[in-house]
Amino acid sequence: MADLKTPISDAEVEAVQGGAGDWQKYSTGSFVNYGNYIVYTVAPGDVLSGIAARFGVSVKNIQDWNKAVIKNVNLIYADTKLTIYPRIWR
Repeated sequence: MADLKTPISDAEVEAVQGGAGDWQKYSTGSFVNYGNYIVYTVAPGDVLSGIAARFGVSVKNIQDWNKAVIKNVNLIYADTKLTIYPRIWR
């Protein structure tokens, strides 16, 4: 189910607005840990690249895991619940 063969690249981390060190600014939502996956609640101001950098996955991973709720990677809404299979926890 979770395809973790596509790890986040350095280029994707650097592509987060403001640079990789600013992922906190673009991923402020809360999440619930269910063991091998989490359910992340999108907060106002979040962007997928920031969420991806926070959990060490790619934007494509998040999109693939959440096809029912992500129709456009450039448009996500606050309070949307995303399933993520994190490689890292921050």
